[in-house]
Amino acid sequence: MQRAPRLAPGGCARRHRREIGTPRAEEGLPRRSSSCGKSVLRPRVPPAALLRSQGFTLLETMVALVIFAAAAMALYGLFNTNLIALARAHDVSRQVPAVRHVIEHLSSINPREEDAGRVELDGLRVTWSSKLLEPVRQSQDLTGGLGYFEIGLYEVEFTLHDAERSLGTWRMRVVGYEKVREPYL
Repeated sequence: MQRAPRLAPGGCARRHRREIGTPRAEEGLPRRSSSCGKSVLRPRVPPAALLRSQGFTLLETMVALVIFAAAAMALYGLFNTNLIALARAHDVSRQVPAVRHVIEHLSSINPREEDAGRVELDGLRVTWSSKLLEPVRQSQDLTGGLGYFEIGLYEVEFTLHDAERSLGTWRMRVVGYEKVREPYL
């Protein structure tokens, strides 16, 4: 059987036993010698500082929230810009074949006979109007003589409309003609 340690005046052995069993003993804090020659745990920071450093302060939380909000706004701006660019690219990719089809259709229309109109092509509504750019004049044949037609240069302006909105307005130049003579036989 082991003997209990001898107690010095002031109960030094009891104090050491109590402090050695505390959680601070396992933390590996530096020890100091007491008056009775035994080592005693010595905390590195005062207890009041330990209580203050156990969580975030309101100021630290607000700073973190401001940084997070600024980063989120920058990401949202980037995301929004990319969505707008994607919508524009989609509109342009849809417009190109439609405009080609409309140009092909309007090239077959004589603006001297039909100066304005409206038509549905590929689910798009097309409206157009034309105006004379150059005065009407007599055409010539290959030998330089009078031709069979009177011709004029017209500017045709057309607009494509989707179900909800206008997709754009374009202009093209077309020759308008009218037959005024019959060929000589």
